[in-house]
Amino acid sequence: MYFVKMGYWDVKRATLNLNFQVSQLSDKQISDITVSVNNVKFYSFRPKRVSGIQTKKINIPTRLLSGENNIEVSGQILNKGGHKNYQLAQTPANWLTIYKNANVNFKYQLVPPTKSVKSFYDHFTGADTIVNRDAVITTSSQPTNNELAAGMYALCGQSRVITTETDQIPVTTFNDSQAKKRLPINW
Repeated sequence: MYFVKMGYWDVKRATLNLNFQVSQLSDKQISDITVSVNNVKFYSFRPKRVSGIQTKKINIPTRLLSGENNIEVSGQILNKGGHKNYQLAQTPANWLTIYKNANVNFKYQLVPPTKSVKSFYDHFTGADTIVNRDAVITTSSQPTNNELAAGMYALCGQSRVITTETDQIPVTTFNDSQAKKRLPINW
C-alpha cells in the first residue's frame, strides 16, 4: 500500500487501520502478520482465530514517515510440532486478504507557509487543501486575456492534474459564492 504525508504537516500520530481476513486455518496452525513502513519492520501480531473480516489499528512510528510512504504487510503460517516447537510451513495458499478500505489516518498540525513559491504551491495543491475545498483560482466576471493568463500561470508550476479522487482545484470568477468561502493564504 502507498500513502503520502504532506511536507507541511507536523505529524503527531499516524494510524494504520487494517481490514483483513485470514482463510480457514486448522486449530493447530497460527499465523503471524508483520507490518513495515519504508522497508522497516515495526509491528507484528497474530490475528484472532475467527472467520470473517478483522480490524486492527496500528500506530505507525512517526520517525519512519517520509513524504511518499510504502506499507508492506507480510505473513506466514506456523505449524505446531511437538511441545511448543514451531516449524515454518511453506504454503502456496493465499491465506491473508487485505481489503482496500484499509487506510492511514493522521493527527497533525499545519506548518505555516513561508513566503516562497514552493511553500505556496505545497499548501495550495496539498491533498488536504483540495479535500477541504480551501483552494480556488479566481478571475473577474469578464476576465481580460491577462487575467486569464495569470490564473493559468497559477497552475503552471504543476506537472500533474491537481486533484483527489473526487475533487480538483476550481477555476472560477470572483463572484462565485463557493469561491468566496475558500480560505485565502495570507502572505
